[in-house]
Amino acid sequence: MKRIPCMIITCILLFLCVVPVNVSATTHAPARVINVVYDDSGSMYSGVDTWCRAKYSMEVFSAMLGDTDKMNVYYMSDYRAGSSVPPRISLDGADGSDVNVAKIHNQKTTANNTPFNAVKKAYADLDVAAADEKWLIILTDGEFEDGRMSSSEIDSFLANKSQDIKVMFLGMGQNAAGITEDIASNIFYVEAKTNAQILNRITEICTRVFNSNKLELNVSAKTCSFDVPMAELTVFAQGANVEIAGIKRSDGSLVQSSKTPVEVKYSECDATNYSNQPVTDLLGKIATFKDDFPAGNYTVEVSGAETVEIYYKPNIAVAAYLTDDSGQSVTNLSNLAAGEYTISFGFVKTGTAEPVSASALLGDVSYEAVVTNNGITHDTVYSDGDKIQIEEGPLSIDVTAYYLEYNTVTTSINFDIYKDKEITFSIENNPAYVVSTDGFKGSERIRIKSKIDGNEFSQEQWDALAIPNVQLLDENLDFKIQLSDIEKSDELGVFELRPTFPNGKPSTGTYCDVNYRIVYQQQFGSETWQGETESILKLTDDRSWWERNWDLVVRLAISLAVVFVLLGYLPFIKHYLPKSLKKKPHIKCIPSEPGEKRKDRNGVIEKNLLSTIIPYVPQTGSIKYVPKGVTGCPPLSVKAIKHHRMSITNIKAFAGKDYITFDGETIKKDIKKFETGAGVSIRVKRGEWTYVCSPNQSN
Repeated sequence: MKRIPCMIITCILLFLCVVPVNVSATTHAPARVINVVYDDSGSMYSGVDTWCRAKYSMEVFSAMLGDTDKMNVYYMSDYRAGSSVPPRISLDGADGSDVNVAKIHNQKTTANNTPFNAVKKAYADLDVAAADEKWLIILTDGEFEDGRMSSSEIDSFLANKSQDIKVMFLGMGQNAAGITEDIASNIFYVEAKTNAQILNRITEICTRVFNSNKLELNVSAKTCSFDVPMAELTVFAQGANVEIAGIKRSDGSLVQSSKTPVEVKYSECDATNYSNQPVTDLLGKIATFKDDFPAGNYTVEVSGAETVEIYYKPNIAVAAYLTDDSGQSVTNLSNLAAGEYTISFGFVKTGTAEPVSASALLGDVSYEAVVTNNGITHDTVYSDGDKIQIEEGPLSIDVTAYYLEYNTVTTSINFDIYKDKEITFSIENNPAYVVSTDGFKGSERIRIKSKIDGNEFSQEQWDALAIPNVQLLDENLDFKIQLSDIEKSDELGVFELRPTFPNGKPSTGTYCDVNYRIVYQQQFGSETWQGETESILKLTDDRSWWERNWDLVVRLAISLAVVFVLLGYLPFIKHYLPKSLKKKPHIKCIPSEPGEKRKDRNGVIEKNLLSTIIPYVPQTGSIKYVPKGVTGCPPLSVKAIKHHRMSITNIKAFAGKDYITFDGETIKKDIKKFETGAGVSIRVKRGEWTYVCSPNQSN
């Protein structure tokens, strides 16, 4: 029996480790109402110390209440005459641990029997309470109504409870009342028939009710380690002279407790009608440390303690991940398109996207998600790896992660789902256009009806819709036409289109039917609106042949002129001077005086530019065959003739000059024509010098 209150203490310490996580990954403590039915019957005091250990445990319980927790204690002895009496003690976590512990410590009772009215009253008050979590805890070491109430009657009462109330029933000893456990209805029963069973049974209660976990502690060194981040550590040290200084990090820094450690202590007297001696070794302190505790090694700085226990609350949040049908992870959940996705989950450090790996401190983890889309909650409760179909509109995903069997972390994600819109076009009026000399006959316009996802446009959507792009599909047209004159009509969803001419007038070529495409694509927030269709522009040309084809005549004339000019440059039509002529032909300067050295020079050959660029005209030029300064030797004027030869055009300038010979031949006075080639040897005798030049030879 001595172990029972200690295990209750353990359960109480685990209680505060339940922390839901909202969408922004901040810690949120739920508002809890805990109604405790406390057995103060005579069996708790008759020759045993159960009363002392139970009251000590209640002090510990009260010390562990969070700021949003309220606890009401219903002493069974108060309900002998009925169930109208309010709870003897009401505790508010916001009042502080010292205040709540003092209320428990200073309370005295008159021990009596075990009326079930206490359970009825605690339940009735709990049923009308407003809270996130409601707990009915029943602690008894005997049978209700002194054994006159059967277990089936208790079962019947609990079976009709509200679903949001969770019941924990602990039956201690051989005479404890028993009930039927119904886990689906959140009714849990644990019994300890022998003292040897008490520890395991209370541990079971702790894991189910208080949703928290005990951390392994090296008792001698008072060290602990964990591989997941922690948000809160609670130290419960027992001993006569306990001092809890803090928790030391591996770097030597010390984390102080969030509040002054509260002292819990045995009571001198509890029942006015009993005089049992207390258990004086029931002393201790409780300290809570709220901080960012990264994974690592820590030391509990405590002195004067006979036993030390430490409890942890992981600093974790649950994250949801979506993968699209192509296997790509969705990185921006605020910009999510409608469709099918694979949903998966994982732990992250609270307030971050930093993943938290699997750990024995988290145990086996499972996830479930409830999805509400467009106000309709899906029938399926989704697990890790399930497919999820989401539609356009508001989406809410409420995810719960279960770890260490009964621990939970929750996250809610809310955002809007978008769906890309299909814009469709249909041609409601497609007139045939007749092309005349001055333009189109008539003014009728093409009428194009558009819809969005098969529905009519709203005024807001129509106002947001831009003008679509119209593209001609035929690339090799021999005429010019434009389809840029498109505009919205006064009717929702209707565009009007009219063909136009680029220069205001029809071009040459014969106008005929043309294929075109209407294309629309625009971004509206997260949505893409797009669509296209193809149609035919009906055209008939009513102009004369000359109006349609005068450009062909002009192009033909220009082509013929170009051919005529080009022909004039062909070698068999236009005569060119021999290609072997050198720009600076070599001139041998031979002296008559013996022993005098030769003084060779270069001549000059110039081709007439105009005769070169004009077609059909023979190329002309001049040849200077003696050094500059030699008199009586005019430049040789030449004109190209057939067979790559040339004729001398200034033949009269050389007639009768016997000091100038061409291949040893002088030009006679009566000669009218003299032809030669590029290799002719021109010899000139002037004074004491003889000059020899061949126009096709260079130095």
